[in-house]
Amino acid sequence: MEPIIELHPADPDTLREAQRLGLHPVVTRVLANRASRAGVAPDWLLDFSPHSLDPPDGLPDIDVAAERIARAVVAGEVIALATDADSDGVNASAVLTRALTEHFGHPVDRVQHYIGLKLTEGYGLSDSVCERILAADPRPALVITADIGSSDGPRIARLAEAAIDVVVTDHHGIPTDGGPDAALAFVNPQRSGARYPDPLIAGVMVAWLVLWAVRRRLIEIGHLPSRTASLGTLFGWVATGTVADVVSLARSRNNRIVVRAGIPQIEAGTHPCWRALRSHLGDPAKPLTASDLAFGIGPRLNAAGRLHDAMAGVRFLLAEDDAAAALGVAVLNSTNEARRAIEKRLTVEALAAAEAQVEAGRSALVVALIDGHAGVHGIVASRMMQAFARPAVCLSAQQDMPGILSGSCRSIDGLPMLEVLQALERAEPGLFLKYGGHAGAAGLTIEEGRLAGFEAAFEREVARRLEGVELHPRIAVDVDVVPGELGWPLLDGLAAIGPYGREFPEPVLRSFFMVRAAREVGVDGGHWKLTLSHGSQRVDAIWFNAGRDCPVTLGAEARLVFTPEANWWQGQRRLQVRIQGLQA
Repeated sequence: MEPIIELHPADPDTLREAQRLGLHPVVTRVLANRASRAGVAPDWLLDFSPHSLDPPDGLPDIDVAAERIARAVVAGEVIALATDADSDGVNASAVLTRALTEHFGHPVDRVQHYIGLKLTEGYGLSDSVCERILAADPRPALVITADIGSSDGPRIARLAEAAIDVVVTDHHGIPTDGGPDAALAFVNPQRSGARYPDPLIAGVMVAWLVLWAVRRRLIEIGHLPSRTASLGTLFGWVATGTVADVVSLARSRNNRIVVRAGIPQIEAGTHPCWRALRSHLGDPAKPLTASDLAFGIGPRLNAAGRLHDAMAGVRFLLAEDDAAAALGVAVLNSTNEARRAIEKRLTVEALAAAEAQVEAGRSALVVALIDGHAGVHGIVASRMMQAFARPAVCLSAQQDMPGILSGSCRSIDGLPMLEVLQALERAEPGLFLKYGGHAGAAGLTIEEGRLAGFEAAFEREVARRLEGVELHPRIAVDVDVVPGELGWPLLDGLAAIGPYGREFPEPVLRSFFMVRAAREVGVDGGHWKLTLSHGSQRVDAIWFNAGRDCPVTLGAEARLVFTPEANWWQGQRRLQVRIQGLQA
């Protein structure tokens, strides 16, 4: 579907507030647009001080969690960390480990790690993971979860019955039948009655806030000196997990702060893992951005959990020297290449099936892949959602459980996916064997015989909620620019208001250019390098996935929609525009 291109109308009051900040005029418009959509003040978006982070005090059960973890540290108990297999969970595992061992002095051999094998053990604190914990020698006295646990009440009850305390740290929505009652502490900003002001933080950030409270408690009881090292040194991992989990970078100031604080740590190579990754993130002179975390680091960590064992990502993040980190990144690169090949094949199949559903008038997309792969469900669902501007679900058979389908859901802005699934569960109790997630993404498991019923119910619920909404891909243009406005003052100004990501998208500008030259590039073709003129200025351009036919006419004027960027090569930067579309 060709996207509709439309100029985003700036809110006059918000624009006036932004103009008082003295920014480049184009940057002012970009910031005002994002502030008005997020419902916040422009200057609020530019507060990047770590001192503005919301303290953990308003989180449910935070004092109980801090007290129990502090007691485990003081007593030298065996602590098990059970986390999700994605980048959010993997980074949370690294943050918890480094805080416990390096900041709090807990013995490394008294920390155990548990992450479910996605293809055989499924999502979350599964029965299999639970059994591994119970069979451990020595058996842990305390389990801390991160990015999982809210939907794992039965397994947490099993651990509690075995006299193992469980502290749940999570950010996912709470099931309609309630959270894990058997947990000693259930720390989740989504809980009813939570006083923490930001429910939009990632799972790794919830874990970091719990550690903040633990550090404070250890200082209070004299186990740590009052001037012990700040946990802010862990922001590189918090930032990576936050960006990779695609949480809001507009309505959550906490997310913006930790991402801005974490990127310089990665850039500086403060740990072996960051040094090993740096050469894979483009020119060494290029300043890193949230985009590098989202598309350079996150997929490598995610791929390990999607295709095999997420512990490969944890071991890499915790590498003690450069040699171990180099071996770790080689493993992640290999796994990521395999993931790309699987994703490419299944995306083609899923998009064809989704297009047929769109042509049939469907508001929601549900595709069950016969030869699918649980490791790429989320990516394929995202591709469907982006291509057709509809909520999408991708499922396939669960390898170790005949007759069972598992899958991932991705939603469009304005349609909270978890709320949709909760509504379906209320209307038909038992429809799901398991489900969970948040507004933008969720996971589910159903019996194969209930697929048709789920598909029909999902369509009805989505159509009801989106009644009157035109479901069509759109490109929102921030502002039209004229010759003379494209330059480094503009690019530097745009970089200064980042990080960019969910709900704070990259700037999209529009202008007329003269097309001087064009050549097709890429291993498979379909991408185009263009040479343009913008007034008297020569501008390089790249247009990805534009097709095998040249999308513009040489020697003619074209009205292009684009994002300006710096193209770095051998320590030098050149202005480039990344084209998003052509407007007649």
